[in-house]
Formats: sequence, structure tokens, C-alpha cells
Amino acid sequence: MMSHLQIIEIAGAACSFLGVWFLRKQSILYWPFNLVSSALCMYVFGQKGIYAQMSLQLIYIALCVYGIVTWLKHKKAGTVVEVVHFTQKVFIQILLTGATLTTILYFILSKFTNSDVVLLDSITTVFSLIGTYLFTKKYIETWLIWIVVDVLGIGLFIHTQLYSMAILYFIFIGTATQGYFLWKKSFKEKSAL
Repeated sequence: MMSHLQIIEIAGAACSFLGVWFLRKQSILYWPFNLVSSALCMYVFGQKGIYAQMSLQLIYIALCVYGIVTWLKHKKAGTVVEVVHFTQKVFIQILLTGATLTTILYFILSKFTNSDVVLLDSITTVFSLIGTYLFTKKYIETWLIWIVVDVLGIGLFIHTQLYSMAILYFIFIGTATQGYFLWKKSFKEKSAL
């Protein structure tokens, strides 16, 4: 029989999957599904001692609200947030910001928690946050960041016995790959006009 924590974990994973399913199609429905998933996962991660991932969910909730507002603002104006590529400057900013925040979070978690997955939790948390923010801007390469996060996340979730989340992240590798190619195709079609 499943525990209440496993049921909440599965519900969070299902909402997350549906959100990403919509995101790859550039649908605004990504944001509310991700918001619900974040609320559910925040509880689960807290119970499992994955404190950075737990805290990340609060930021995800704020980013979901920002994403909804941003995409609705464009929709109301009769425009859409267009799919674009990273510039070299954006790529360097992502790497520097990611490395800096990962280092800071690593030291905070090492000093103030009993977590035994500090490095993996730090990397996946920081680059998940960056990836979610980048989705509000519809950068194609964001999907590639998510593929790396998904691979690392599988290890994190297997270690913490969150098997539904590990399976979800395995599925996300395929979904992110598909999202990357769909967004790339969309970019090429818009560029051809």
C-alpha cells in the first residue's frame, strides 16, 4: 500500500509531466500545472530532507506566476513570446551565474543541513531555477539545460528513494529532447517568414 507521501509524490510528478507536455507545445497551461506540481513537491522534498529542492519550489511558484503574467501580457497585446536562441552573452551569464549560485548553495547546505546529497542538490536546484526562468524567455537551448538537470536529477531521486520522480525525470529526458526539436522547428519556421 502506498503512503500519503508516495501519493503526493505521484500527483506532483503527474502535474509536472502534464506541464512539460504543454510547454513543449508552447502552451500557457505549462505554468498552472507547474505551479501545482511545485506546491506538492515542496512538501515531499521537505519530508525527504532535500532542502534546496524544497526551497526551489517556492521560487518555482513565483516564476510560474511571472510566466503566466508575461505570456498573458503578450497574448493580450496580440503577440506571443517568440522562441529565440541564446546569445553568447546570455550563455556566459548562465554559466557564471550557475557556477556562483551552485557554490554558494553548496556551502549553505553543507553548513546548515544534514543532507547527504549537497552537491547534487545544489547543482540541480540552481540549474532548475535558471532553466525555469529561461523558459519565460523561450530560449531554445533551455531544453538542453533541462536534459542535463534531468540526468542529474535521476541520481538524486534514486538516492533519496523518490522513485516516481526518478521515473519522471527519465521521461523528461525524452520530452526535453522533443521540446528542443519542436522549438527549433518553430524558430526556423518563424525565421523563414
